Amino acid sequence: MAKRHDYMDWLRVISIFVVVGVHTVSKIINTGHTDQWEWQFANAIDSAIRWCVPVFFMLSGALLLNTKREEPVGSFLKKRLTKVIIPLIFWSGVYIAYKIFEQGESYTFGEMLVLFFTDDVYYHLWFLYVIIGLYIMAPFLKILVKNMDQKTFLFFLAIWFVFAGLLPFTQKLFGFEPAIDPGLFQPYIGYFLLGAYLVIYPLPKKVLWPLFGLSIVSYLATVYGTHFLTQRSGELDEFYYEHYRPTHIAISVFIFTLFQQLGPRIKPNPIITQLSLATLGIYVIHPLVQFYLNKFFNINETTVNALVGVPLVWILIFTISFFIIWLLKKVPGAKHILP
Repeated sequence: MAKRHDYMDWLRVISIFVVVGVHTVSKIINTGHTDQWEWQFANAIDSAIRWCVPVFFMLSGALLLNTKREEPVGSFLKKRLTKVIIPLIFWSGVYIAYKIFEQGESYTFGEMLVLFFTDDVYYHLWFLYVIIGLYIMAPFLKILVKNMDQKTFLFFLAIWFVFAGLLPFTQKLFGFEPAIDPGLFQPYIGYFLLGAYLVIYPLPKKVLWPLFGLSIVSYLATVYGTHFLTQRSGELDEFYYEHYRPTHIAISVFIFTLFQQLGPRIKPNPIITQLSLATLGIYVIHPLVQFYLNKFFNINETTVNALVGVPLVWILIFTISFFIIWLLKKVPGAKHILP
């Protein structure tokens, strides 16, 4: 196993807390209008926290691609894929049942299979599909990482930045999509490798303030860009929310580097450890908690003034989700359905 760092546990816990925040404000973002202060408030929050998913992939890459342990590809894939595929099948079943009984949907068995294999069961489960893909690639990416010097690694990341971060702007700004689309430079593989790079070659402390300044500019660009494009099109345009925009790459690098620098001051904490171990469990279950809080108790982000409702519901969803996962972990055999 790669060396575990306490700062990674803290960063993982904060990231999952932030994911819950993204989904808490999403209803306001998706149904509101740019001239409403609630929409502006939600956009200001959402624009600040989109780094959570990139950081998850960076943490995975930091741990999986930087280990010195030699492990046969078959053993590696069996151990890691079963920890994701079995929970994915189970929770896909849970969310299909939810769509049938709560949303009135109707599916044949064949249609359920299509939903599963096309990643169309429920909006947030896409993350597990990407994790499966990265796990499949990990043994081969590890060889790449092991044999690249720092200069070559930087060159690789620069090419990824161009293809994943910059090329999408050609379609948005000029109306055409470039034909060149090399699969190896897909967005989340880049974040996976970026996490490994930052652990092998940590950025010096002196870059924190420039990165912070760049992050502020990136945040403001996301706020304004999302507002402008949404107002222009008359419906939500999430172009600047995408995880692989240069703005979010900059913010994600800052957040990761900040916690690296704080690492020596961060001590083990049993609560953080428990929360860290429940991270993916919280991820898969929190949309159900959000729905049933609203259905049974009429508690949602707009039940009261959004200034109060958003943080209140955000914390409630996170806390309840954790306790459900904590209890499930005590049920014999339940560990197999928790990613």
